[in-house]
Amino acid sequence: MQISVWDHARYVCDRQHPFPEMAAQMHLLAEAGVRKCNIYLPTVGNLDAYLRAAAEVSMAVEARIHPQEAIDHPVLRTMPETRWQEMEARHGIRLAAPCPNHPSFAPGLAAAVARVAEGYAGRLCGVQLDFIRSANSLLSLDYPCECDGCRALRRKYFGYEVPTEAQRGEPACRYKELAWLNANVRAAVVAVREVTAQYGLELSIAARSNYLNSLDIPVPPVWGLGPAVTEGQDWVEWAEAGLMDAVVTMNYHTRREYFRQNLEDHLRLLQDSRVCFCSGIGLSSSMGELSPGQLRERLQLLREKGVTAAYIFNKTNIYSPECLAVLREFAS
Repeated sequence: MQISVWDHARYVCDRQHPFPEMAAQMHLLAEAGVRKCNIYLPTVGNLDAYLRAAAEVSMAVEARIHPQEAIDHPVLRTMPETRWQEMEARHGIRLAAPCPNHPSFAPGLAAAVARVAEGYAGRLCGVQLDFIRSANSLLSLDYPCECDGCRALRRKYFGYEVPTEAQRGEPACRYKELAWLNANVRAAVVAVREVTAQYGLELSIAARSNYLNSLDIPVPPVWGLGPAVTEGQDWVEWAEAGLMDAVVTMNYHTRREYFRQNLEDHLRLLQDSRVCFCSGIGLSSSMGELSPGQLRERLQLLREKGVTAAYIFNKTNIYSPECLAVLREFAS
């Protein structure tokens, strides 16, 4: 099994001179059979040092691109302050992600990927799109964006710019809102695909675990892992169309039954896929932590289901000797 890890370089203490700590981490991971690190650009600090450390052990590196951090002057989801206050009172959070419906979203994201690809040509193996969607369904369906892009679309199709509660519930209007959201997110993926093809990079996406109706956790601190299609992230359609090279599902469930059911959903949904399927595992995340034994159970389940690639998410980026031993056991 190919083992990859999501990395944030949180193990680095000396931010002024990160190379020794990065190199030590790379050696640990390589000895455990890890062959690819996916680095989150906003937290790496020194990508050049990171890539040099990876090269010492022949570790492939994939750059993780988050629209809000990557796009120059992103247009965030817009609402009146009273609506933000209502959301916060109801759900305990304000989530103002970039709006994919704004005309600047797709070209801005493609330009950001091009800057990374050009700046580190020949040193990265690929790019992964993170948060390639709108805000969580729980936080967006009842709180529609009022940015210029969304207002213009509603004005064209509906004859008004801001829907009332009754209008939000009309099936035809709800369908159209989701249709243009999905079309605009897809357009962004296509634009990025053109860039990665130009630079010879692989493209993957971090996919929401709940595509349509999988077991989910719609409460804090998770606020739901989808449904992906109501957030504009139709990763099944993208996989069938071959818009990327790999889909990596963020199946971080700590409850074994939830993990198993989500995994089986993903395998069923991707049976006509043209891309590689990689299953994410949450060693530690907002959903909780796994013991080394639980990590082994999940990797064993992937092996039994014929899954050949796994991504490990560990929010601390610190791996115990026991966890490293488990990774080594399953790595190929």
